[in-house]
Amino acid sequence: MKKGTILFLLLFLAGAVSGLAEDKKSQSQACSDEESMVADYQKSLAELVSTIHKEKLEEFQRAYHHRSCLSKLNLSEGILDVATACFDQAIKDASTPKKDIETYRAKRDAYAKLKEKLIQYRDSLKAKEEAKDAKILIEKFDITN
Repeated sequence: MKKGTILFLLLFLAGAVSGLAEDKKSQSQACSDEESMVADYQKSLAELVSTIHKEKLEEFQRAYHHRSCLSKLNLSEGILDVATACFDQAIKDASTPKKDIETYRAKRDAYAKLKEKLIQYRDSLKAKEEAKDAKILIEKFDITN
């Protein structure tokens, strides 16, 4: 064999082994990016609720917090859809270890439940036309899982 062919084969094998190692890593970290996004949006929404709780009605109106909260609730719904879909896929993946499947199911179910709660909040908030009523409603939101 020529040196160029041997070098090519070695590089090819190194790439294949590296790809296998990356697959193992991605399996062990299934949906971690999605979980981070959910946590970030949940934190952002909780901070907004806390801010609204502390401010006066005039500040609430001036800062457009009614619309801000609706927007964050809509975005959170989409992110929760992505996270639940990721866990569904991880559960169905034949290479997922059986010990992880129950954990993934629990996380998926928790996110689905949170999504339902946030949709109820969003729909209730949409129905509030008066700023005062919207502010009172938002102050009651519990954003935790």
